[in-house]
Order: sequence, then C-alpha cells, then structure tokens
Amino acid sequence: MPMLKRLPGWVDALWLGCLALYIVAGAAIVPFHGDESTLMVMGRDYHYIFVEGDLAQVLYDEAWEVNPHEQHLRILNGTVSKMVYGWLQWLNGFGPRDLNRNWNWGRDFDFNVARGAIPDGELLGQARLASAMQLALAAVLFFQFVKMTLNRPTAFLASALFALHPNMLINGRRAMMEGSHILGLMLVLLAAAWLLQERRWRTYALLGISAGFAISAKHPNVIACALVFLACARDPIWRSLQSRGRSWQRSTTDLAGLALASAVAVSVFLLLNPAWWHEPLAVAEEVVAERQQLLQNQVKAFGGYNSFAEQVSGFFQFVFVGERQYFEVSHWNDYAVITAEREAYERSGLAGLLFIGNSGRLGVICLLLSIFGALKLARDWDISREARWLVFIWISGSALATLWLTPLPWARYYLPLLPAVILLMSYALISFARLLIKDPYARSDGVALLD
Repeated sequence: MPMLKRLPGWVDALWLGCLALYIVAGAAIVPFHGDESTLMVMGRDYHYIFVEGDLAQVLYDEAWEVNPHEQHLRILNGTVSKMVYGWLQWLNGFGPRDLNRNWNWGRDFDFNVARGAIPDGELLGQARLASAMQLALAAVLFFQFVKMTLNRPTAFLASALFALHPNMLINGRRAMMEGSHILGLMLVLLAAAWLLQERRWRTYALLGISAGFAISAKHPNVIACALVFLACARDPIWRSLQSRGRSWQRSTTDLAGLALASAVAVSVFLLLNPAWWHEPLAVAEEVVAERQQLLQNQVKAFGGYNSFAEQVSGFFQFVFVGERQYFEVSHWNDYAVITAEREAYERSGLAGLLFIGNSGRLGVICLLLSIFGALKLARDWDISREARWLVFIWISGSALATLWLTPLPWARYYLPLLPAVILLMSYALISFARLLIKDPYARSDGVALLD
C-alpha cells in the first residue's frame, strides 16, 4: 500500500473546529430533560453571591433551618455549571424570582408544565450552548491528551468517536452538569500528561488547578483525580525506594510537587464552593452522606440492579454497547412532546453515530478491541512508561470504581468511562491499520497520518 501523505499541523485545528461546531450545532434541539429545570433554578446562587453580595444565603447551615431544599441541592452537586447558568440569567435580567420551578419527578410532565417548571426558552438555549461549548472544549483537550500520550492518528480517530458518540452528545449538550464534568476530567488528564513530560512547579500547580476545577464541576471527578495523582506519584515513589543520592532528592522534589498540587486543588475547590467556607469538614461529611442517600432514593424510586451480575450486564450495555438513553425514567418516552423532540433530533443528522447502542455484537467487538488495545499498549515501547501507567491507572481504576459503585442502569453515570474505552478502541484500530499499511514512517516525527 502506498505511503500516506503527511498532514500539516493546521489540519489538527481544522479537524477540531469541525468537531466542535458539530457538538455545538445540536445543542438547541436535544430533547428536554427535567433536570435541566432544576439546574437552571440552582443558578440563583450566582445572584446571591455576585448581585446581592449575601454569602449568608449560600454558607452551610448545620441546623438546616434556612432554605433546606436549596442547601441540599447546593452541597450535593458541583458549582461550575450552576455559576455559568446563573451568570447567563443575570445577563438576561433574570432574578431568583423570575426563574422556573424545580422539576418534580414524583409527578407527570403535564403537572410540571402547569406549575411553571419549564425554563424560559431563550435562557435554556443559552445554557445549553454553554454546556455544549464545554463539551466541545473537552473534545479538543481529549485530542491533545491522546496525541501527547499515544500518537496523532489515534487522537484523530478518538476525538471523532468522542464527538460523535450519541450518549456523550445527549448529556453534554443539555443544560446540566455533564459538559463541565467531562471538561474537568479532560483538563486533569491533559495536565497530568504535560506534567509527566515536564516536572516543574508550574505543571504541578496546573495539575492542582485542573483537579480543583474538575471536582467543583462534579464531585465524582474526585475518583479520577485521585487516580491521576497516583499515576503521577508512582514513578517518584518507585525511584525513592530503589535508590539514594540525587535520584532520591529528585523523587523528594517530585513528591513535594504533588503535595503542592494537592494543596492547590483543595484551594481551588474551596474557592469555587462558598458553601464549604464556614465548616469544610462538616460539609464534606454531609456531602458523602447526602450522595449515598441520593443513590438509595434513586434506586428505591426508579429501580436499580438486583445483583452483581446485573451490574456487570449494565456496565457492558452502557460502556461497550453504548446503549442510548435519553431519559432515566422510561415513561418519559410516552409523552408526545418528548417523542416528537427525540424524533426530530435523530432526523437532524446532529445526533451522532446512531448505530452505536443498537447491537450487542457491536458491543462485543468494542470489548475485544479495548482488550487488544490495552494489551498492545502494555507492550508498545515507543510510548513512554509513565504515559502508559497514567492511561492504565486512570482506565482500570475508573472502570473498577464505576462497576462497583454504580447501582442504577443510567447511562449518565457511565459517561466518564466512554473516553477511556474510545481511547483503547481507537489505539487498537490504528494499530491494525499500521499492520495493513506497513507505514515505514511510523513513530518518526509525529506528523505522518499513521504516526
């Protein structure tokens, strides 16, 4: 097969620009979700802090006497999306009393519409655009992460699958937390990849800033952040155990850098979460308890897995098959207005690769490709040892945590694992392509198509 032409560097920007436009283009027509109403209402914290200047409204109240429902939602979830939506509300002249009502999941669609739970159309559109833009930026960062750790062609394929995955688009385009959730994850991964190439105080600080943002975007990101920090600490800990002298001093400096990154992460998180300022330790305990209670309530209300076998099956369905899920509550598919929105969305050509999620056989292929990709990556000496450890610790740790801790068959809860599977699958497919094409320039300078 003839050698493929090399691609100039500007192709990366053009490629990523097209993917970003595709992600943003479908935000206006993604089917409505009731949680969008609740997230829009939670944006009122921006008004309390920056318009009224009343921090007392958002500080944690141990007695739960002042607006307990608001406090419950405030400490249960991240703040990034809520602040963005609140800022948009302020720009459009909306105050807390002008907003829609929270969505009541105990009642039907018509009841919520009648009580004013549907957000203002223009404001909702702007909030969705903001969320989609964060997802688009996450796609760009994912491309850079894969390019930096693996290679350029894998980055092209992986970013395409990322931007065209139906579940990634459904959730990341909505005015919820998933856009900032995935953006935070990608920021941490890219910062870690840069740190492994250049261990300096500034890269440690950047890792800390990224981690603080990621956890503020959505609290479950704390697992990915812990895994990334572990990957960055693995090499200096190993060196310190194996040697002395200069190497030991270097390891000590690297571990001090990670301590700095941790301190920065905590500082950034607290800066972005005013509710924690008064009693951070008490709030941390309350958040853990509240999130556990939330999952229990969701299982009780909507039904969860009844056995570990069901958890494994759900993991396979949502991670490898990529089963599309517009709504976690099945009866939403019976609402005529929602059905019409879903059908229009899928006819638009902006819903991604709709064949994903429709075939168990495709899921088996994705699983096998992921396994092959992991095995091939473990033996690819052209990729640095630290980069491989970062990828493996992030993916394996996240997979185990998600499998063990997810009690519900909800696609949203598996969303952070999709980039991991996409990375392994893309790497496997590019490896197969190299075998077929036998590219003589593989790993030469980073610019060949299959390099």
